[in-house]
Amino acid sequence: MAKATTKKSTAAYRLAAILLALVSAVNMFLVFYVFSNITNIGRQTSTTMNTINSVNGELQSINQRVLTIIAGIGTPQSQAAVADSIESSFQSIDKKLDTFENYEGLTDATVKRCRHARVFLEAYRARLSTLRDQMESEEGLPDSVSLSDIYTQDIYPLETTATEMLIATISINAANTAKTQAQSARVFVISEIVMGAILILGELAIFLFARRAKKANMEIEEREKNLQEVDAKLKSTRQKASDLALTNLLTGMKNRYALDNDISGRLESDRFNIAVFDMDNFRIINDTYGYEFGDEYLAAVAEKLKEEFSDIAEIYNITGNEFCFVFNKEYTESQSMAFVQKIHSVMSSPFTVLNLTVQLTVSGAAYHYLPGDCLNVNSLLVKLDTTMRNAKMNGGNMVNTVMNM
Repeated sequence: MAKATTKKSTAAYRLAAILLALVSAVNMFLVFYVFSNITNIGRQTSTTMNTINSVNGELQSINQRVLTIIAGIGTPQSQAAVADSIESSFQSIDKKLDTFENYEGLTDATVKRCRHARVFLEAYRARLSTLRDQMESEEGLPDSVSLSDIYTQDIYPLETTATEMLIATISINAANTAKTQAQSARVFVISEIVMGAILILGELAIFLFARRAKKANMEIEEREKNLQEVDAKLKSTRQKASDLALTNLLTGMKNRYALDNDISGRLESDRFNIAVFDMDNFRIINDTYGYEFGDEYLAAVAEKLKEEFSDIAEIYNITGNEFCFVFNKEYTESQSMAFVQKIHSVMSSPFTVLNLTVQLTVSGAAYHYLPGDCLNVNSLLVKLDTTMRNAKMNGGNMVNTVMNM
């Protein structure tokens, strides 16, 4: 009888051991699978978004250089050098987009939208090339045609559409990532349900071995705790990636995409005061002292702006040396205009960087925005940038006001 009981106990123990071993093996595989899948998704999303953001940054840089040519800044030789650098940037964009399209896991919709962006980029590039050929030809441009009209009617719409397509590519890719993560979560939940059923069977098989069951439960709780810690780290990583997408890495300020997120919902119903500032002839800094010095100079200006004005406005570094201020609601238009003059004075003051003191003039544009004035943030910035360019073309070192239509 004792031997029979021992055999039955041994058989039950073996069965319990097999079930627990199976549960443990499947659980370890599941944790590894979910961890690997989420990590790969996070890494791929970060890589693809960084690539598109880099392309978008180069595109904005190209547009700034185009504006210097349109504005007629510099000698013919320096403008030719700017045109050559624009072509080099387009080649760099082509390589990055080739790399992006070769990433694994991209959906057809993402690749299709990326190719749409490339179509407009090529059209933008071709239009600039044609304009350059016309400007360098003996006949030149017809007297009735101005560079400003060509830019406004032909070039800027192509650049804007290409930018929108690149942003849409990021959005589609992000949506696909969320969908993939949701699918992984569903697989995880279903697997956990199955695992729970197997665990119940295991608990029944080892009912007489309570101590061993308790130990097994403690091991399972430890695994779940580790899984929660891994999940928390992954969430933190995704949050950091999201923050990077909305932050200018050089100055630490919010960027153009953050501005879009913050005020898009206010355009229909709010009135607010907004201003943009851009340093006149900033390219001279890079050409004279080098890009590293230029970066340090921008960082110094950004720190001063945050120190002086972060309590009165939300500050954005929307392009290389262009800063945007959205003033707090409690300030009136006249108060905001007073702040605009103070900002202009601070940005135009001397800055000591790497033991060198440099001073640049600054141009800007201020806008008392009324509800419904603009359809989107792009059109709002176009108004501001156009007004600021007019200030630059009139000698710079001034702040013009956008007139409400």
